[in-house]
Amino acid sequence: MFGEKLRELREKKGLTQKELAEMLGHSSNSYISDIEKGVFLPSKEKLRKIAKALGVSFKELEDMLFEEKLKELGIEEKELLELFREIPRMPKEDKEAIVKAYLKIKRRKQKNGVDNQKSE
Repeated sequence: MFGEKLRELREKKGLTQKELAEMLGHSSNSYISDIEKGVFLPSKEKLRKIAKALGVSFKELEDMLFEEKLKELGIEEKELLELFREIPRMPKEDKEAIVKAYLKIKRRKQKNGVDNQKSE
């Protein structure tokens, strides 16, 4: 979970929740506490500030956050997580090839009368 990973990074840096929250402009630790408990995920803007405060790259935290969002959608396969992380950095022709492959699978499923739900 993103919050657990964030807590590990914060503790490794030797910061309390309150100290990190104050570095982000919050007066209490509740903002960080809620993120670490999984109540919500931070915005991209806050993620940049968190990365700076913890001395880690924004990309590292962004990847952690992105992975968490994919897992919320039920996507947990290592290869799919890696693919979705790489897509934004792919050349346009590679992105188009992925979309074409997906559409081909979708059409085949529709032709065979298979819906998009997982088999029971």
